[in-house]
Amino acid sequence: MSAHRNHTTVLYFKENIYLPTPDAFDSEDQEPVFDPYNFIIQTLVGDRDIFYGLQQVAPEEAAERLKPLFPNTCRFGGAEILNSISKRLLEAIVQPDIWYEMNSYHLSYLYDSLGAVVEDYSYSDLDKRISMFPELMGADIDYNEFLDQYFFNTAFLLDPERFNNMDAKEKQQHGFTDPCLFGVINHLTPTKDEILLKQLEKDPFSKTE
Repeated sequence: MSAHRNHTTVLYFKENIYLPTPDAFDSEDQEPVFDPYNFIIQTLVGDRDIFYGLQQVAPEEAAERLKPLFPNTCRFGGAEILNSISKRLLEAIVQPDIWYEMNSYHLSYLYDSLGAVVEDYSYSDLDKRISMFPELMGADIDYNEFLDQYFFNTAFLLDPERFNNMDAKEKQQHGFTDPCLFGVINHLTPTKDEILLKQLEKDPFSKTE
């Protein structure tokens, strides 16, 4: 069953993840439905267990456990920082009436977190797949298609040398304008301000001025 969504709960992606999807998935001729909101919120909720578990072990062991779970984001932050980013994303996705814009630190975290769930789902049997995301009815998740549709870009995956050798004009042409992108690519620990989400003044999908 899909997670409940308010009409104005909000993280800003390239496409609106809050659009309604069919509620009934049990009819015989029902087609599989990919619900991006449910995919993201269930992943963020599941990450609460991961970070709780990491808090129960020594810091050195926690750092080792992070590597396969968050292969990209563990390069700029340990369990405490990633936990803080994760909690802020979860709070924002269910925050009524406020839209939040993510920076490259947040998107890099989501890329790893969602990717791990897709991998787990892909290698699971049908029963477990259905228990994870009933609306998919066991169908495959095309993660690359999801990224193309909902992420503005995955520039945070760029090789540091390639990114650092680009001049300002080239970065602008590619849309690499997020000030946090340099820090993510060069594995710099985010500041407190960079962990925060940016509150938007209005609904970015609104047709009105």
